[in-house]
Amino acid sequence: MSPIKDVIIRASEVAQDDAALQMQIIRKIMEDMYGGNWGVVIIKDTSLISDIIHWTIPDLKNEDSSPSFCLQVHKLWQYNVFRTGDIDTEDRVQIEDVIKDIKEHKIVPKKIMSSDFDKKLTTELGKKWLLRLSETR
Repeated sequence: MSPIKDVIIRASEVAQDDAALQMQIIRKIMEDMYGGNWGVVIIKDTSLISDIIHWTIPDLKNEDSSPSFCLQVHKLWQYNVFRTGDIDTEDRVQIEDVIKDIKEHKIVPKKIMSSDFDKKLTTELGKKWLLRLSETR
């Protein structure tokens, strides 16, 4: 299955019958995954699709050679997902940025003596015991 189809299926599971939300989810994920700008057209009533109108999308490819266009019918809705430009949005989330941010903000665990751990555990358990005791009164 193509990555675009996977995104469409997951968006339909998350947003269910909300086509506008699905469109936003799909567009944002595609822009974050592949960069550039993406368009999404969702047709809820496929009987509206005419055989009189014909259109095409340029045969663009993403950097990884995957297609930058997908026409998919899922749960009787037609999804048209296509790349519209190569300029990234300022709020694009890239995997590399997420990993870098996690590494920069990683909290290094510190060693704790078993006696200190015992004190902290006893204190917390004591607080919970007092809380339960006060709730029963």
